[in-house]
Amino acid sequence: MIDKLKKLSSSVKRYARMTKREKWNELYSNLWMTPMIYAALSLILVFMTLWADLEMNVYKEMPSFFQVDYGLTKTILSTLTAGILSLTTFTFYGVLGALSTFSSQFSPRILKNFMMNNVTQRTLGIFSGSFLYVLLCLFFINEDTAQAYSLIPAAAVLTAMITIGTFAFFINHIVTWLQVTNLAEQIKRESVDIIESSLVNELKPHKAMNPDKMHMQVPGGEGESLMAQHSGYLQKIDFALLVEEAARDNLIIRLDNRIGSFVFRSTSIFTYWNPSPDYELDEDKYLHMFQVGKNQTELQDIEFSINKFVEIAIRALGNNDPKTATNIIYQIGDLLIQLSEMEVFSPYLTDEDGNLRVILKNLTYADYLYRGFASIRHYAKKDAVITGELLYVLNAIAHAIDKKDHRDIWDFTKYTATGFDHDLLYDLDINRFNDVLLEIAETTGNTDSYEKLIAEMKN
Repeated sequence: MIDKLKKLSSSVKRYARMTKREKWNELYSNLWMTPMIYAALSLILVFMTLWADLEMNVYKEMPSFFQVDYGLTKTILSTLTAGILSLTTFTFYGVLGALSTFSSQFSPRILKNFMMNNVTQRTLGIFSGSFLYVLLCLFFINEDTAQAYSLIPAAAVLTAMITIGTFAFFINHIVTWLQVTNLAEQIKRESVDIIESSLVNELKPHKAMNPDKMHMQVPGGEGESLMAQHSGYLQKIDFALLVEEAARDNLIIRLDNRIGSFVFRSTSIFTYWNPSPDYELDEDKYLHMFQVGKNQTELQDIEFSINKFVEIAIRALGNNDPKTATNIIYQIGDLLIQLSEMEVFSPYLTDEDGNLRVILKNLTYADYLYRGFASIRHYAKKDAVITGELLYVLNAIAHAIDKKDHRDIWDFTKYTATGFDHDLLYDLDINRFNDVLLEIAETTGNTDSYEKLIAEMKN
């Protein structure tokens, strides 16, 4: 019993420390939350209308055309109960059809985006709430308790009209979601939210702006390790609390896995150093700062969101859909520009006194470029148009980002250009390639390497 209370207290504290976005994701990651809210609202409406018609006899104060006898009220409620149930069933078939399309045409990882969308959840909530209202009203009305009804049939007809309107709106919503431009924009907004919430709001206040100076504080030796209690994906780390507790215990912690990595049972989650040889780590305290689950999530994993884009682009290339692939490349490019502007690519987190506390298993800007474009570059190495668009986006990124990341842009440009099957290029393709490569070289300050790259491509 005490252990259960401790777990409950720990869960409450963890929920209290969550950001607004994480709380929303925790509550609405399943389909039961919103329908439950609408079901509760329908119960309140049932109570109010039954009380008004059966106890207060409100129908007596209504005009004659608002006074509905028991027979007609029962007919209305029974008809609407069957009709709303049929419409709900048809809507669920529509949801399943949309999910099948998303899974086959885009990526199975897109399904959660659709299910967590406000329109999807509210539609299911309205349908379940409307059905519950007319069903309960049909159960409670009685010919002996009231001569006529007013609010019950009126509210039933109103809920039916709302349900029909919601059905039409939901069909339009599904059709809109099937358009890749809207889908890509939604995924990009989600990715930007991850960057702002995890990389900027959580990590940036603790990141060392001078990594070279912090490098001198990195301890030597092997250190001690904290092992994972069970296997799964590393979904979330409470970085603020980790830095706070590390400062309190005078620890320096090196994370051995990134967010989104799969950790195995009895493998190291992090390595720590403490000046005192007698120090004993409170393992439970630190393990509660690491959330491990069976699935990858987007809570702090920007790489997972980028992979959604990559999967859509690869499927589009396989389906001979260059327009979709090009649109996704543009979205990835825009996301990488925002990542360069917001992120500080430092692996060191410090406490309030500027002392090193946490060493991240960090991704550099070159890593994000590789994860965003490497697979697309591989599958498009025989497609001059898509490869040309990829080079165009790299050029746009080079113009938009800070000079500190220009070396990474040029290295990936060379990687892209040399990996293409140049036997498939014609004169117009060659001219376009050379023009874009020259512009990227001038922007990144690598004009000396340009001629060498051109010679290498010819060979």
